[in-house]
Amino acid sequence: MRGRIRGDFPSREKALKDFFAEWEPKIEIEWVSISEALGRVTAKELRAINTLPVYRSSACDGIAVASSRFKKGVPDTSSWRLGREYERADTGDDFRDCYDAIIPIEEVDIAEDTSIQISPDVPVKAGWNVRPKGDTLKSGDFVIKAGMIIRPMDLASFAASGITRIPVRKRPKVAFIPTGNELIPAGIRPKRGQNVDTNSILIETSLMQMGAEPIIFPIIKDDPEALEEALRQAVARADFVILNGGTARGDEDYNFQLLERKGKLIHHYIAAAPGRPMAFAAIEGKPVVNLPGPTIAAYFGLEWCINAVVARCLGIPVPKRPTISCILEKEIQTKSNMAIMCLMKLTKTKNGKYHAYPQVFFEQSLTETLASNGLYISDLGETGRKKGEILEVELLRGEEYIEWEEENRKR
Repeated sequence: MRGRIRGDFPSREKALKDFFAEWEPKIEIEWVSISEALGRVTAKELRAINTLPVYRSSACDGIAVASSRFKKGVPDTSSWRLGREYERADTGDDFRDCYDAIIPIEEVDIAEDTSIQISPDVPVKAGWNVRPKGDTLKSGDFVIKAGMIIRPMDLASFAASGITRIPVRKRPKVAFIPTGNELIPAGIRPKRGQNVDTNSILIETSLMQMGAEPIIFPIIKDDPEALEEALRQAVARADFVILNGGTARGDEDYNFQLLERKGKLIHHYIAAAPGRPMAFAAIEGKPVVNLPGPTIAAYFGLEWCINAVVARCLGIPVPKRPTISCILEKEIQTKSNMAIMCLMKLTKTKNGKYHAYPQVFFEQSLTETLASNGLYISDLGETGRKKGEILEVELLRGEEYIEWEEENRKR
């Protein structure tokens, strides 16, 4: 145990590598409608079915004319009438075959009797402002490759291409089991000795953002038989299981012992804090993670572990956030044998510089810490950061939400 207190634990990278070596994700395909495809991951490369324009179309708002009438310049059009010598053809419109050019509407004055006047210098010729067949899209054109998260602009591409049913990778089903005698559901006022279950909503919504399908179990008390039955049901129903709480070596920390009995315990304690007692296991070929109970520790586990597991189940890279260079406004104390997560409050000054204030969870309220808009994780071997250093900080909210330094000082 003394070695564990010193922190002789595997790095996050090694822990994940060893964990991934013990199981292979089963990636399955399902077909969804275009209205259900947003945020899903494509399972196959897709190519266009449609050709657009189908025959030809106008490239602008204007009138369709026969270019043969303009061989000697702009003719006298005072006797022209709509539907006889010309017709309206706005952007994307087809038009009759007797016409082969489009004059922009800005170059035309149309009278009430539909006679027209045309600017004298328009260079009308065959094909002018006409998009030929397939100019926008041809059948067989590339649309999207496999393994891509579908965006609104991709949906527009599917619609244009004639693709209304999309093959996507099935969302991994992830079971979450909150455990602890002290926990009560959110919405109930806690009494002495009780604590609110914050992690069920944190994990459920985070999993949804990651592209997984969460299965949230009710709170399970620290009873070995009840925990074992919940784990049995979770393994049967889900592709991936998260136990929450009971990760350390206290009198009621049964969960990691349960993982040892029911499967293969791969790692217990990781060089990452807060939340180093995290445990990894494989049961019946399925991954199981035992996240620590405290909210901030569970959040760190989501950041570096759960995110990576879900990405692997979907066959996509782990998403990356944008970063910003900030001036550190308070010293950060870290340990060389531990990757430390530090949430940050970011501000900006009128000279274009950004400032980072560490939000240490044991020095302020939980809600203040969770309101952070930046994230910094130290590297192994790092022994601290001094005030005034420049850090690269991940953005947890958009840069546009960073408040002015002057406003921060008034608080």
